Parts: sequence; structure tokens; C-alpha cells
Amino acid sequence: MAASNDRNKVLLSEGSSSSARQTLYSLGRYVVDIADPSPVCQCRFSRLVRRWHRCPSLSRSPAAYLRFLADKIHEEECDVLFPTHEQVYLLARFRESLQPHVGIALPSFDALRRMQSKSEFAQLSEEVNLPFPKTRVVRTEAELASVTELPGYVKLPHGTAGYGVKHVESADDLRRAYEQFRKAGAIAEHEELVIQKPAHGIQGVAQSVFQHGRLVATHCSEARYVGIGGGQMLRVSASHPAVIEDLKKLGRHLHWRGALFLDYFYDAENGKVEYIEANPRIGETLSSRICGVNLCDILVQVSLGNHVEPCGPTRPGVWSHNGFLVLLARALQGARRRDLIAECWRLLRGTGSYAGCQNEMTRPAEDWASAIPAIAVTLQLLASPKSADRIVRRTVDNYSLPAAAVGRIDDLPQSVLEGHLRELKPDPTEP
Repeated sequence: MAASNDRNKVLLSEGSSSSARQTLYSLGRYVVDIADPSPVCQCRFSRLVRRWHRCPSLSRSPAAYLRFLADKIHEEECDVLFPTHEQVYLLARFRESLQPHVGIALPSFDALRRMQSKSEFAQLSEEVNLPFPKTRVVRTEAELASVTELPGYVKLPHGTAGYGVKHVESADDLRRAYEQFRKAGAIAEHEELVIQKPAHGIQGVAQSVFQHGRLVATHCSEARYVGIGGGQMLRVSASHPAVIEDLKKLGRHLHWRGALFLDYFYDAENGKVEYIEANPRIGETLSSRICGVNLCDILVQVSLGNHVEPCGPTRPGVWSHNGFLVLLARALQGARRRDLIAECWRLLRGTGSYAGCQNEMTRPAEDWASAIPAIAVTLQLLASPKSADRIVRRTVDNYSLPAAAVGRIDDLPQSVLEGHLRELKPDPTEP
């Protein structure tokens, strides 16, 4: 394993997501490359990136994508492979093969699978006594027809950016949601669906990094405006000690290594927490960094195998927003051109809801090129607000993990990577 230093080479597993963009701001002291199928992925426009490598699609060609990463790790002599999004599922599946060649902080595949799947997480929550809304897993149309406790949310076990979640008010809504999933090829017969009652309180996110089951860093935030895929467009850092204790309990139970974050609702009046989803990855991290804890840097240290002492809590009460993604969210919700112009003006001037907020996505003082994606997306939206859905779907496709891709990954034999690695770096003991 490489020693820790400012010239460690880090390869990000994608460069299209908001998580990847925010990760860049936290890894400025390292040499960073990105692998992404899109030549216009937003992280390509950054002074913090040394090189972009065009890779196969994770969802359509997971084996080719995996072999591509192995090639780049070998060619560039990378020290750390940093999974920023849904690639964690594939990489955890081949963790044992990758670890001798690169630093990577991931738990066992079995543990990660339980956190990745919404149905598995519901079962896990019950197992470790985490509070969650009333949840039912259905596997047949007959079971679906028997669901009566609505309104609620119907969820695919695997979905990215909210495209696997639909709010339903009635049995007719539930049936329509099922048909939409089926026609889109997102669900096959006898595949699981999760039906969950709404949670109550303020929506929150708890991000964390673990080292061998030990919590070493965490950050909580509360949503003040929810947008694309239920993500926090406007947030304020928070102190939720009960959530941190639950994180510790969950990490010990799974002997977790690496990053994870929990989505939950916090009822401050009653001190009640309800967990709705888990994600076995780092998430958007600029909020944690400006609040005093660099989660991404800590994850690199864990990946390198360095001992990490637990960090103190982050500073509460710090506001931040997701910049041009707010405009995308507003356009998806039906905002007209004049509404978007007014929103742009408030964002630029830092007035209204954005007073005293830091921009998490576009930070020209740190990375002048970060303004390019923001300007490009803003101009597209002002020209045609209806283009928002196409922009989001095209971007999400670069890193999403639909159910079909999960099945392809589950079916891959370990030899897909092991033989390729032997070809890259033959065993010197072999004749």
C-alpha cells in the first residue's frame, strides 16, 4: 500500500454527479483523474483534475467498465480508487481482487448489498432496531393489490436520483406507478417493490466514514429545500446525536469499512428519528468540509490503510446550496423562464433563501473552471425550461445502477477481473 502524501494519485469512479464535483474540492492536495463515459461530464471542466479517461458505461457494460478501471490503475499507478456513486456495488463485488492493486475502502459485498437495496435495508433496520416508517415488501401483483395503507411511497429496490421512487395517494396511483416501472423495464415479474408510509419531521442526511466498523467521521444536515431525486438543494448543518449513535450501531453490526450515508426524518419536537433509505457511498460533501470535517480526505486515508482517529462533530448552523442544480429542480417542478431568471438573480446576489449560503457546486475561487457547467446548464434552461428532464436523465445515465445492471453485476464471475489483472501484472513467481 502506498504511503500517504500530497502526490498520491486518486482515480474517481465517475465525473458526472454532484457528489463527484464536490469530492474534487476536498481532494485538492492529491493528483486526481476521473473515469466517465461522457466527454462533457462536469468534472472534466476543472483545474483540480489532471486527466479524464473515457470509460464504458457502468450500467450497460459492467465487465468492460471494471476492466477499464483495472487498466487505468495499472497504467497510471494509482494509489486510491475512490467510488463516488453507484459504482460501489460493482467494486465491492470484486473488492478482494482489487485490494492487492489499489487502495479502496469498501465493506464486504454482502454488507454493501444489504445497504444498497431498499428492501434489504428495511429488513436490516428491523434487525438492528433502527426506527423506520411502516414498510411492506411485495413481490407479486396480487400482493400489490392487497396494499391498503396509503398514501405512501412505492420504491424500486435499486434506483438513482429519485427515478425509482414515486409518491402514491391511492390504490389506482399504486397500480399506475407499477405499470410505469414495468413499461420502463425497471421491474420484472416477481421482483420486489417497497411500499413505505410517509415519515414525519425534517428531512435529514447523515454522512459518515468507517474504519473496520469504527465510526471515524460524520456530518448531519437538514434539508430546507428538496429538489432532484429528493436531494438537498438548500441545507443547514445540524447536530443530531441520536443519529450518530445509530450510525455507530449500524457500522459495528456490519463491520463497515468506507463511506455511507442515511436519509431520515427528524421530529425535533418529539426527538423521534425515522430512517427511510441508506446509500453505501460518500454523497455530497462540501457541506461537511466547510463545517470543519473533510470526509473525502479521511476516506482516502482509510483507503490507504492509515490509522484514522475519530473526528469531533461538525459545526452546526452552516447554510449552503446546490447552485445551478436548484435551477434544474425548479424547472423540473414547472418553473417558467421568468421564474428561472428571478431565481438566477437571487442565487447570484445571495438574497432571499440564499442569504449567508455557500455555493457547493460552483466555486470559482477554488476552481475557475467550475463555472463552465453552471453557465452551460443555466443557458440551456433559460432557452428551454423543459430541457431539464433531458439534462438530468442524460447525466444520471452516466452513473446510475438500474435493476437490470444489478442483475448483470450479480452474474459476473470473479474470473472476469482476476484473469485480466494477471495479464496486466503477471506473477513474477510463474515461469
